[in-house]
Amino acid sequence: MTSEQTSEETRDATERPAPAGPATFRPVPLPALVAVGFVALGLSPIAFQGGAWFLVFLAPLVLALWVVRTRTVVDGDALRVLLAWGTRRVGWDEVATLRVVARGWVRAVRRDDTEVALVGVRTRDLGRIAAASGGRIDMPTPEEVAEARDHQRELEATRLRIARLRERQAEQAAGQGAGQGAGQGADPDPAGAPDERA
Repeated sequence: MTSEQTSEETRDATERPAPAGPATFRPVPLPALVAVGFVALGLSPIAFQGGAWFLVFLAPLVLALWVVRTRTVVDGDALRVLLAWGTRRVGWDEVATLRVVARGWVRAVRRDDTEVALVGVRTRDLGRIAAASGGRIDMPTPEEVAEARDHQRELEATRLRIARLRERQAEQAAGQGAGQGAGQGADPDPAGAPDERA
């Protein structure tokens, strides 16, 4: 192995940062289990009446299962969405982009244009996803965000200047057209007027 090959392998390894470890996103934090416990406690007088009333305890049990199991786990290999009754895995090589929606979870858009909702992932979590992905996706730095905002302001100011310039040009063209029309209506020496010197 030559030194050039070694340096190329080292460069490839350093180009992609190491993943920061798996990141877990939950739609409801685990301390919500305390509330589920209170619900079960509130249902206990009904459940202990005997007979089929004991099945009332299934409601808080299912709710606790949903709180514990439902989450999205992001690491350097894939995005895993764990639902109450199943799991969906999307490898990073299948992901074309992440789509941010106004309300709801961020969505992973696959290369075949299908989407997978990343349960528990909000827009504010994109930085953590970028860190956990190990460089698979890139988030802008705060400086880049500030530069983009400044650039957007400059573009908006330029659009306003262009709009004002077009308005002035239209007003000038309308003024010149009106001036030419008035000049044609008051011709001081029409062709048919007699010459006073004759």
